Amino acid sequence: MIGPVLLLYGSKARGDARPGSDIDLLLALEGEDLQPPTTTHGVSLHRYPKGWLEKSARAGTLFSYHVAFEGIALDDPDGFIAHLRGLFQLKASYHDERALGARVMRLLLENDWGPNLAARQRFFWALRTVLIAASTRIGSPIFAAPALERLAGVEGVAALIDDREKAGFETCQRLGLQVLSTLSPENLAEPGGQMLRDRLMAEGGIARDSVRILEEGEAIADIGLAIYL
Repeated sequence: MIGPVLLLYGSKARGDARPGSDIDLLLALEGEDLQPPTTTHGVSLHRYPKGWLEKSARAGTLFSYHVAFEGIALDDPDGFIAHLRGLFQLKASYHDERALGARVMRLLLENDWGPNLAARQRFFWALRTVLIAASTRIGSPIFAAPALERLAGVEGVAALIDDREKAGFETCQRLGLQVLSTLSPENLAEPGGQMLRDRLMAEGGIARDSVRILEEGEAIADIGLAIYL
């Protein structure tokens, strides 16, 4: 399978997009390097190496399921998306994903992140990870916000996800803690504060990066930052 592949995924592909939702496109490329997404005029382009997507599918990641089974091929002459579906292996348990998402949520719900956009985005990644991972206990992963709200039994979760660019911290905190108490009660019993930060730093990867995102935002709030335009 040679050449780039273009897929539509996310809410537009699922059919549950809200007014103003981005059009999420995925470009699967040859090569090895992950590249940052670009967004312009409501279109987000995410670029991933084909080999990385194949490895992700074999590992049964939630993201690879999202792409392979909810994505719509726009330019896929060699059937790469069908190839990914064939490679995908659902894991026996997504407990680790749910636990990681819950720890990151707790970290980000301890204090108001203010204008820290990266912290806001990471919180909603963590919230959706907890919800989606929990959905695998009753079958295949679920990504649509209304279905995730029904799963959690927490009224307002779907609206919170839909309003994630503007939702206030207090609303995120209130609903986020309700989700955790319902779907990850064991995480609420774990230590918070510096002990939680230390644990996430030791875990590495996205856990450590979440602490970095939060602490950079705190540093900016403490000392101020002159931005030259």
